[in-house]
Amino acid sequence: MDPRTPITLITGFLGSGKTTLLRRLLGGREGLFVLVNEFGEVPLDHLFLEGKAEALADGCLCCGLEGALVEALALLRRRGGFTHLLLETSGLAHPAPILRVLLSPGVREAYRLAGVVTLVDPLHLRYYLHYPEAKAQVRYADLLLLTKADQAEEEELAQAEALLRAENPLAPLRRTALGQGVVPEEVLFPRESQGFFPPIPPLEPHVHEHQKGLVSVNLVGEGAIPYEAYKAFMEDLVFGRGVFSRGRLVRSKGEVNLEGSRSSIRFRGVYGLFSFEKGPPWPPGPRLNRLVFIGEGLPGEAVRERFFRILRP
Repeated sequence: MDPRTPITLITGFLGSGKTTLLRRLLGGREGLFVLVNEFGEVPLDHLFLEGKAEALADGCLCCGLEGALVEALALLRRRGGFTHLLLETSGLAHPAPILRVLLSPGVREAYRLAGVVTLVDPLHLRYYLHYPEAKAQVRYADLLLLTKADQAEEEELAQAEALLRAENPLAPLRRTALGQGVVPEEVLFPRESQGFFPPIPPLEPHVHEHQKGLVSVNLVGEGAIPYEAYKAFMEDLVFGRGVFSRGRLVRSKGEVNLEGSRSSIRFRGVYGLFSFEKGPPWPPGPRLNRLVFIGEGLPGEAVRERFFRILRP
């Protein structure tokens, strides 16, 4: 029996549903731990995976952070407390540099690659495939998960499947909704689940093109927000009004402190689709509002000014 710790790479473009899937896996299986990498200076995804995740350095792992990944893997190995590691990449990460790290001599002595799982949002796939990172995520997949199957029409799902098959004709393709519709064992061990170990595609060179097109606007501020001011801010965000009418917003997420509330309000958005949920009670001490907006041509200073205008210290 292989004594090394299995590690599964969970990838997919911005807003494809990675965190939703991970929450489902963590809720039904012991021994799992998640290392989360995000694009931007304000890590948020690990907060949605309370107690079973840790944030890695900001920025994409494919952009010169390989050393940080090696250090994190070594630290987690020494600390222990888990039997299977899930590495959630930034939505803008190219898999090749990350796989180079996972397959490097020092790392593969402690970890074995269980496979690459790529999540794909059928509602926005035609936009995603303009980005080379999104195409690479599909090509390197050992398992493709077509998420949000409950929100898409059958024609949209069929078209998405055809596009995915053109990029990766071999990986199993499953439809999922809210993290359901796929066997957890197949997600955790996508290479073994196929009954053989498919060859890993050549690890192609990667040019950090996404840094030229997409920017991240990161907001952190202590205080509270009046409900009506928050409502107006979110309506501008959802409907693309005011400062959000400029540029193109691709991904947004945040955790905010409303006046008089004991718990945070969390939101996540992909283009114009948003979800909201109540977070856990605030711990004692300062209450930090944390928001991230990722898109093309976003007016960062105007967004910051708009937000901090409604924040009450």
